[in-house]
Amino acid sequence: MTENFKDFEQRLHEEQPNRSGDRRDQFQRDRARIMHSAAFRRLQGKTQVMGVGEGDFHRTRLTHSIEVAQIGYGILEVLQKNKALYPAAIQSWLPHRDLIEAAGLAHDLGHPPFGHKGEKALHQSMLKFGGFEGNGQTLRILARLEKYKQRGRGIYPTRRLLLSVLKYPCAIDAFDMNAHQSEPPKCYHSEEKEIVDWALDAFTEDDRAEFQKPDLEKAKGKYHTFDCSILELADDIAYGIHDLEDIVARGLATSEDIRAAVKTAFEEVGGKLSHGNTDFTADFVCTGLLENSFERKQMISCLVNLFVTSVRIETAGEFEHPLLRFNAVLPDEHFRLLKMIKKLAYKLVIKKAELQQLERRGQMVVSRLFEVLSSNPEALIPEGSWSDGCVDATRERRVCDYVAGMTDAYAEKLYKRLFHPGFGSSGDEL
Repeated sequence: MTENFKDFEQRLHEEQPNRSGDRRDQFQRDRARIMHSAAFRRLQGKTQVMGVGEGDFHRTRLTHSIEVAQIGYGILEVLQKNKALYPAAIQSWLPHRDLIEAAGLAHDLGHPPFGHKGEKALHQSMLKFGGFEGNGQTLRILARLEKYKQRGRGIYPTRRLLLSVLKYPCAIDAFDMNAHQSEPPKCYHSEEKEIVDWALDAFTEDDRAEFQKPDLEKAKGKYHTFDCSILELADDIAYGIHDLEDIVARGLATSEDIRAAVKTAFEEVGGKLSHGNTDFTADFVCTGLLENSFERKQMISCLVNLFVTSVRIETAGEFEHPLLRFNAVLPDEHFRLLKMIKKLAYKLVIKKAELQQLERRGQMVVSRLFEVLSSNPEALIPEGSWSDGCVDATRERRVCDYVAGMTDAYAEKLYKRLFHPGFGSSGDEL
């Protein structure tokens, strides 16, 4: 097969020649445009697990995204150093560092205020108008909503960047919405079909057809590109390990509860996972986590290293193109342990009534905002925000874009302004 590298550096829209003296490659430009975007800055005010107003130590969507970018690069370095172990067909397709970092920085851009409860609220509000899914919104921001040169064209992303963040390459209309009334399937919005078609145009017809097949039972796509598989692992590692660190550091669970939960996680792999000269057990991990802040940081680093340095490349499907045929994966034991660690945040914190109450409040705020703003968006949404949106979209999608872009604090402030008598003034910044 001819190696069509340049096809994947093409941008969704044609650009003028580089500015004078600009020697950056295409993926360096992708990364810079994401870092300087408004959507990226807003992540500092969006919930990761704990609400952004509950403390000043734990992660937000912004710090999480930066960590995902760094871990993604760490995985890439491991694969590059060991590339002689893998088929020649994939060796030359290992991504650039800037691409993987750009994907990590961008992967959560589409998540609305108040985390997954906010996502559910917007999906329920948009059920009759095309639904809503956070990862699909990321694609929409990169390709349509973010400001760069022209309205409605996003950051003029490269093909390979779009493929790296396309976690679920199935349109929402591939699923039965009667089975997804309360929360969305993992998908992209049907309005972005032409963008996804363009991104996949570099592959053969057979590859495109197979790659877009949905897994109806799991309510998501079956496949990832190679680049996206690295991103997914980096996201899972950052999400699982760093949420555990935040829980311990903020004292959100007792030592006894943490020990019991970590023990349950290690039971999934027979109580022990060996790595180099180290045997990871529940006692070993908890001793580091619960000792002091220095030991805790060392243990978190050891856990991240355990997973990052264990990543390998395997065949993911019967595809012609290497970017589809191969994926970065964890060995089975590592995968099962990480999956259990990711569940610890829910077990230790999220399922508690105190946090469930806050999440339910966030869901209610998003639902009410969408309902009221949709009644007369031209009057209730500031003119600059309304005209800066994707003006070719439906009225409901434009309102959805506006609400999805809010930070937690902005959403709460606007909710109070609309529903709390005596709150706000005509001079407020909106």
